[in-house]
Amino acid sequence: RPWRASLVRPAPQRAASRRFLLFAREARRYRRCRSRLCARMAQADGEKQPLLNGMKKEVSYSWLPVFFVNIFFACVSFSIIMPSLAPYLEQIHGDLSFLPWVVAIYSVGEMIGSVAFGRMYNELLERLPGGQGPRVAMISCILVGAVGSAIYAAADWCESPWMVFWARAIQGLWTGGQQTIEQAYLSAAVEPERRTELTATLSTYVVLGFIMGPCFGAAFTAIGSDGFSVFGIDVDMYNAPGFFILLVTLVMALVTSLCFAGEVRNDARSVSADDMSSPTGGAKRSVIGLAVCLWIFFVHFYSFAVQETITTPLAMRIYDWTPLEVDLLFVGAGVLSLFSALCVKFLTRQFEDQTLLLFSLVVGIAGSVLLIDIPSSWEEQAGDAGDAADDPRTTLSLWRFLIGFALITIAFPFGRNVTLGVFSNVLGPGPQGVWMGIMLAVGAIPRTLGPFSAVWLLDVVDWQTYLDFGVSTVLFVSALVVAVLFLKELTPASDADRMAKPILRPYPARRYAGPVQSKQK
Repeated sequence: RPWRASLVRPAPQRAASRRFLLFAREARRYRRCRSRLCARMAQADGEKQPLLNGMKKEVSYSWLPVFFVNIFFACVSFSIIMPSLAPYLEQIHGDLSFLPWVVAIYSVGEMIGSVAFGRMYNELLERLPGGQGPRVAMISCILVGAVGSAIYAAADWCESPWMVFWARAIQGLWTGGQQTIEQAYLSAAVEPERRTELTATLSTYVVLGFIMGPCFGAAFTAIGSDGFSVFGIDVDMYNAPGFFILLVTLVMALVTSLCFAGEVRNDARSVSADDMSSPTGGAKRSVIGLAVCLWIFFVHFYSFAVQETITTPLAMRIYDWTPLEVDLLFVGAGVLSLFSALCVKFLTRQFEDQTLLLFSLVVGIAGSVLLIDIPSSWEEQAGDAGDAADDPRTTLSLWRFLIGFALITIAFPFGRNVTLGVFSNVLGPGPQGVWMGIMLAVGAIPRTLGPFSAVWLLDVVDWQTYLDFGVSTVLFVSALVVAVLFLKELTPASDADRMAKPILRPYPARRYAGPVQSKQK
């Protein structure tokens, strides 16, 4: 009919209508694809509701105060005996030449305890239900520290220097295991975005324990060598630190058993620690990234061990400093380390971990270069001085010494904390006890051998610093070059898996079937 002919659309309008319908259909498909992509990314990151022991729960960090107190007193046990260790050995008829071995055996025990308790953590995590695995591992480690403290205190009654030696070794087992278990559990219970921040907070209490240890030890000197008796047990200024740490470890074990639940995320149980593949069957863990982290960790600990070993004799020989001035220098270094650890906590929210890692290496290079003494300048000064050639105090200016000392002190907390966070993220999901034990054992190696090599190199070049800090500079430069070359290998495992394969399958192509015919009543 004529009136129906006027309703027929011309050809250009029909084409425009088809194009509009096609655009609307593609827009709906895009919105569905985007919503699925966001859901998959949120599920992969585990940011919404991480699974704790198979149940959906809100993330709770009620275990953090327990961890902070435990690691604080574990590090106090290392330095609390330093003011009284030498006179303690003399009282029990020990030779002062035995003192370096007593100090070094602590780091050896820490190296062994890191690996042993890391393995124990993984085995208990797999075998015991719920959160019993980390809980049992933590309490067992603390009780080992209680045994070492009891042996240290009993050495006074037996008058045996070897009891002090083995007591320090057992206490080293405790400290190494404590750090490994806490770092492995932190990686299993915390989302990757906050691992470096909480690692920095944990390291803050580590530094605080090392600083406060001598303060506790100095407080026990008020007891005197005569001491007092409690229930027939003689307590004096020498064995009082052992009794104090024994009491603290028993209280720590009780508080841990009552307040630490040990809940972990489900992905922390999905992979064996010896298996290098990811739990999803995707990209493997980066072996190169793990090796780079271990090398950077070793370099930072070596530089710090060399610095703390030769600073005291160097300052007293070159600048005629008194022991009090050297003690004040180390107190300032402790405060600076504490401030640096706090800075790491807040800088991780603004910068990538890889950036902070490179920054720590650059600061370490600058500090080591400033502490290098140029041999040619000393030879010229020695030739002009004649009889004063045996006096090396003009070889290194004081401002270079202080600035270099401060820079290495700043670089160490940055390097240690950020490297642990990057290492945990590169490992990805799964138990990390053994790997964290290996990491901390690598850090204990330079603390054991570094003091001996530092003093030997200092004697070889007649108390000049170019050999000691020249080696540190070369190590820092090599670590920086390796980190820059393999920077992509330091990507977290979850991000690497996400980049290795697409999260969503592409939508299949469809032919346009024309406009949808609506039904007429």
